[in-house]
Amino acid sequence: MASGRSASTPPDDYVTRMARRPRWQRILVPILMVLVLLVLPVGLGRNLIGAERVSIQVESCDLGGPKATERCRGTWSMADGRVVTGPVGGGSPRAGEQVDGWANGERATVNLMSWLIAPLMVGSVLLAVMVALAVVFVRAAAKRARQGR
Repeated sequence: MASGRSASTPPDDYVTRMARRPRWQRILVPILMVLVLLVLPVGLGRNLIGAERVSIQVESCDLGGPKATERCRGTWSMADGRVVTGPVGGGSPRAGEQVDGWANGERATVNLMSWLIAPLMVGSVLLAVMVALAVVFVRAAAKRARQGR
């Protein structure tokens, strides 16, 4: 056979393979998944954390590439009095325009949804993975219980 097993040797199931792993590995994987579930959406959503409504003065736009690579720079004033210069995304701002948008101390966007999409999508996918792993672990525990272990 291609896998190197004889016909009389049954394939290992997930529970048996996991039981052979060291205890620290069996504990570390779920802990890492929970950390990823909590940290990654916040890391991606850092643009949104502390964002406030501002008026953005678009200074320049590089329209040399496809729409996905268009880059604009602008200036906006934060509520604490800081004037920030940085990249402006979302929508279709034009150089010299003053537009309403959302910004933090690093970036600005004309469309707040552009900052919401990545954290929501990644968070949803990670949540689905965590639910699937929980189902696998519960089914494995139920199978062990039925087998009398």
